Amino acid sequence: MDKFYITSLDPAQLHDYSALAVLECTPGAGQEKADNVYRLVSLKRKQKLPYPEIVSWSRRVFLNPKFQQGVGVSPPQFVIDAGGVGRALLDMLIAEGLKPIPIQLTGGEAESYVGGTYHVSKSFMVGKFLAAWDAGRVQVPAAASFLPILENELKAFRGAMTAQGRAKFEAEQGEHDDLVMALAQAVWYFERHRQREMPRLTFIGATKPGPGPGGNDWFAEAARYHGGGGEFLGGIRHRPQ
Repeated sequence: MDKFYITSLDPAQLHDYSALAVLECTPGAGQEKADNVYRLVSLKRKQKLPYPEIVSWSRRVFLNPKFQQGVGVSPPQFVIDAGGVGRALLDMLIAEGLKPIPIQLTGGEAESYVGGTYHVSKSFMVGKFLAAWDAGRVQVPAAASFLPILENELKAFRGAMTAQGRAKFEAEQGEHDDLVMALAQAVWYFERHRQREMPRLTFIGATKPGPGPGGNDWFAEAARYHGGGGEFLGGIRHRPQ
């Protein structure tokens, strides 16, 4: 699997900060997600933005040529917190021709994919991010202009146990966690994406009489069309690429 860029939007209402992160995600050589590496290439937050301006800002960043597909780079992904104000922004981004991947935070300690939306608890998402951060797999340039703000958010980010024995993460009173959550959302998505990754399939041929006139060998024709030999028996071969 090639590396690719993830743009992650944590939107907010007018009075609060919306945060936008871009990560270069590189899978490790093995099949385990514990060797994925993330390089933070852009991280910003903006306050008092009307919805159309959030959409325009997000679209402009996502479509930046630096983050598009190229040699050794897969198509970019756009993830958005679709809870609360994110639902309206999701529809607006789709209307702009983008295909954002909606993620909705829930309670509990589980994750699921229902109706085209990922559902994950905040504690589960943050836990994945912290594991990658502590392992040194999230790389932040030392000279990045956003580093001081990110460090402040991380210092003010606290974890605690609820009466029900569940982990709870949030910023201290009067502080913000917008940048942290935009970053955590992107890391969580790629960790899960890599976990579900399957080897690419290459159709290398098969033979089977077709139902059409004269019993046309449609299966072999399909194999030849997709680069395989029509004489090969066995259908689809799993060939990691």
